[in-house]
Amino acid sequence: MTLAAGMTLPRFSFEAPDGVGAACSLLAQARGDARPMAGGTDLLVKMKAGLLAPKVIVSLARVPGLDAVEPSADGGLRIGALASMATLAAHPTLRGPRAALAEGAGSVGGPIVRNRATIGGNIVSARPCADTAPPLIALGARLHLAGATGRRVADIDGFITGPGETRIGEAEILTAFELPRPSPHAGSCYVKITRRAAMEVTVVGCAAAVDLDDDLRTIRSARIVLASVAPTPLRVPAAEATLAGASVSEGAIDAAAVAARDAAAPIDDHRAPAWYRREVTAVIVRRALRAAIERAGGTAS
Repeated sequence: MTLAAGMTLPRFSFEAPDGVGAACSLLAQARGDARPMAGGTDLLVKMKAGLLAPKVIVSLARVPGLDAVEPSADGGLRIGALASMATLAAHPTLRGPRAALAEGAGSVGGPIVRNRATIGGNIVSARPCADTAPPLIALGARLHLAGATGRRVADIDGFITGPGETRIGEAEILTAFELPRPSPHAGSCYVKITRRAAMEVTVVGCAAAVDLDDDLRTIRSARIVLASVAPTPLRVPAAEATLAGASVSEGAIDAAAVAARDAAAPIDDHRAPAWYRREVTAVIVRRALRAAIERAGGTAS
């Protein structure tokens, strides 16, 4: 299929292969002039704006299994890259220990966008405000990628290298995410601030994941990842270090919130000034940690 000249979208050829291998071959043959398409909510917008003009679009819609969400043999969870935000927001496996991912997916755009937008597209588009990236990093997700020369697995932490930039290869396709089996006393939460309740880009976001000891009064480990305060999702080791081994308390939460605020490096833009983003970072880190601890079975005192 080729669109006629003069329409909103630039001229391109459309391919809809029925397998991952065929899709990767098409990308390789195009030598950088092709783009894979999942939901299209980011790609088509960029094409209409003149930011991208691929000669070939390779739709992944006919590739079977890419939208599946299913348990893995080791107790983890495998999420296909074409799983929609609406599916993830309502999925029963994304509760308690994995609730941060459902909350991130459920906060993307409005209902129409969530029905089309996919988790794979949200990550590969690599926007600093991507709402599923911090939860995936906080939950220790790994990526499954397929290319013309084979398949590989990569950590999501560090996969996004800058706005619109990732470590995906030119002829590679992101096929799935793998979440590890949660510990018995794990909890997570994603909180974000926007200028309005819906259809708004994230001003600041925070995903927090905690693992408590059996006594439910000691934090064994924690992960804190921020959105929209740096060019990439920002994991905050300094904040995590204040929590490791600490008692579940408001003091420990406050220390982590201050460390996260100090690590944030936001910019001024039309949505919010940098100083506001830094200050609100501490607020939402506290909220996310309290909720994650409660979901893990603990109570801050």
